[in-house]
Amino acid sequence: MTSDADNRRSGPSHSKGLLDALEVSFADALRTPEGTAEPIALLWTDADGQWEPLLARLRTIVPHIFTLGDYVPHLRTGPAIWLRCVVEGSLPEMAPSEGTVPILYLPRVTRQELRAAEDCPWALQPLVELQYRGRVWHQRNGRDWTVEAFLVSEDGLGLDVAQDARTREALLRALPLLAEAPVESLRERRLDADDFDRLAVSDPIRDLLRWMSAGDAFRSDDDEGRWRAFFGVCRSDLNFDPDKKTPLDAASAMVDGSGKWADVWQRFCEAPRLYPAIPALLREVPLERLSLFTRERSPCVNDEAEKQLRSELEAATRMPHGKAIDTVLGLDAEHAKRREWVWAQLGESPLALALEPLARLASLARKPLGGATLEAVFESYAADGWRCDRAALESVASTRSQASAAVVRGAVKALYEPWLEATARHFQSLVASTEDASRTLVTGTVHEKDICVLFVDGLRYDVAGLLQERLEARSFGARLGYRLAPLPTVTATAKPLASPVHDALDGDTSSEDFTPRFKETGQPATALRLRENMAKRAVDVLGSDVRPPSAGTTSGWTEAGRLDELGHKLGAGLAAQVDTEIEALVERIAGLLESGWLRVRVVTDHGWLLLPGGLPKLDLPSHLVATKWARCAVVLGESTPAMPVYGWHWHPEVRIASPPGIACFTAGNEYAHGGLSLQECVVPDMLVERGAGATSATITRVQWRGMRCRVTVQTSDPMVRVDLRLNWKQSATSVAASLKEVGFAGEASIAVSDDANEGAAATVVVLDAADNVLDRKPTTIGEAS
Repeated sequence: MTSDADNRRSGPSHSKGLLDALEVSFADALRTPEGTAEPIALLWTDADGQWEPLLARLRTIVPHIFTLGDYVPHLRTGPAIWLRCVVEGSLPEMAPSEGTVPILYLPRVTRQELRAAEDCPWALQPLVELQYRGRVWHQRNGRDWTVEAFLVSEDGLGLDVAQDARTREALLRALPLLAEAPVESLRERRLDADDFDRLAVSDPIRDLLRWMSAGDAFRSDDDEGRWRAFFGVCRSDLNFDPDKKTPLDAASAMVDGSGKWADVWQRFCEAPRLYPAIPALLREVPLERLSLFTRERSPCVNDEAEKQLRSELEAATRMPHGKAIDTVLGLDAEHAKRREWVWAQLGESPLALALEPLARLASLARKPLGGATLEAVFESYAADGWRCDRAALESVASTRSQASAAVVRGAVKALYEPWLEATARHFQSLVASTEDASRTLVTGTVHEKDICVLFVDGLRYDVAGLLQERLEARSFGARLGYRLAPLPTVTATAKPLASPVHDALDGDTSSEDFTPRFKETGQPATALRLRENMAKRAVDVLGSDVRPPSAGTTSGWTEAGRLDELGHKLGAGLAAQVDTEIEALVERIAGLLESGWLRVRVVTDHGWLLLPGGLPKLDLPSHLVATKWARCAVVLGESTPAMPVYGWHWHPEVRIASPPGIACFTAGNEYAHGGLSLQECVVPDMLVERGAGATSATITRVQWRGMRCRVTVQTSDPMVRVDLRLNWKQSATSVAASLKEVGFAGEASIAVSDDANEGAAATVVVLDAADNVLDRKPTTIGEAS
């Protein structure tokens, strides 16, 4: 799922550059783990001030960077106490936009200085406490990010850079120019000092774009000799005289796009955010200068297209379902080309970008999900039916600007609601005719030896499909199956069925909160009691920690995720949070497998319905029910509400009223569960394992003695080998004198080939016979341990 920010960072068919990679890295550092308070600041320590030359360029796309230094507020620079005031919101004129976390750049300050607390220099004392309420931007090994480390790390650009002093000096000299270089041109080869020095050679197109964006400031930034050289190249190559012409004249020529000016336009499209003033110039170019082939170069043309699209999408929400579908598909065919225009990168085409998932939704929602039997409906939904839910969720998440989001959500409701309603009613009709048979299809989760079960509250089937894709992209094997949730589809009823002790439970007629009880004691199956009973069965119950199986246990149980919590809290806003939740689950699963579990089974309790603008409301008189939730209610006595009634899974004599279709008993619900729909009832059951076949390996210890590293590995194959790399994905970055097999002792000792690498960030990797990386562990070369 993507947001406006995501679209700006990774515009269509354009490579991610250094500045974009930094922006993404900052965002990753600010990700908030489950149960953790949102950070109030991101601290960026830079012991040697290596990043300072890049700051002016970086602020063009990340304006909320504030720098420690002399008090120059218009440059967003000031002493520590001033930075603290910015973070606390005491300086409204300096405050970042709502929801934006300020980044505090601290040149010539180390993380260790801040962590020294009372021993921290007096001038930095106001910042010490912020590291506990905020985040610190650093490498996985805890060290500050150096320029070199960011260039070679897979968490950065993943480039192959020579590890010698001359190259280090050259890349620091070229840092501001590297920000404007197409990164793809630097891949697939080892970069050395000469490569970085070449970036400093005159680049007339880059200089022209800088002049167009900065105006007179560009000339003042350069010596007269360089200006004359730039002037000469412009006259000879572009037939353009910057002494007599203005940046607006250059923008007009760029719009015409003839000759070498086409190269100027292409270069702008590669990194438009580096030249923030150029879009304003292009708005001043008269539209009559545009040809049929250059219309895309005017932001005004794009603005008008967005305005027209907004009007047509709003009109579609008032059309009959079939006509609305045809209209959206037609609009997508008309506006799809604009997703390739540069304005999409700059966040100025939110509706054109939203049309992509909206068109998929329109195509999938044309016919409700059918099937003559329950089994056929379940199979159809698990095979492809969930894709309609996925398209709706992605459409809602596609834009976050308030005006655009309102239009997109209206379109989603118009396309999606009739499909949801018809699909739910067909499913309910099959259940009503075969209720006893349908109950037998509901089963508990299978728990097996050496498998850790990861319970994720509210992991809907389509979201599990996204999780499967992310896991497979990380080279894990993930097999997605399904089972059925019990009625009502709420946590109190469904979570116990997913636990390893579900066979010890039943219900009685006194339950009004849908919680089953333990057969032996009659006690309610609360979360605490479920865990206690798991432990009695030798199930290793993990908290939020990730660790290998404990001795004497047979299987594992752990919980993660906030999908259901966020759904109840945010309604349709949940869609924007799905990506973050999925990434957290991927890391949790990877951690469990790397810690020693052979497999991880991902299960859940129930799915949910989500509809922007709210699910329809159905009245249910309170005197007919004992308790009433959004999509289920316990019928009181012999009352007969005018709607379907089903037996509770744990005790069929407890009658549950369930609204027909996708209705709710309470108003204003954009997110709800508890009823009878495929989205609520068909839940994922996913088995995840390493993707490297039968061979498994886990690094349990890395110990340095001088420039020799001893690695301890737990593995099923003594022939696996150990390597030490600066970039764990690239064998060419190995600094090991030779690769070593671990043997039956499970240990390998590798020496570093060049003492100049001492102190560098590196990664220990374990390889199988096909050179697949089975496990990796970050380390610092030569670090005492």
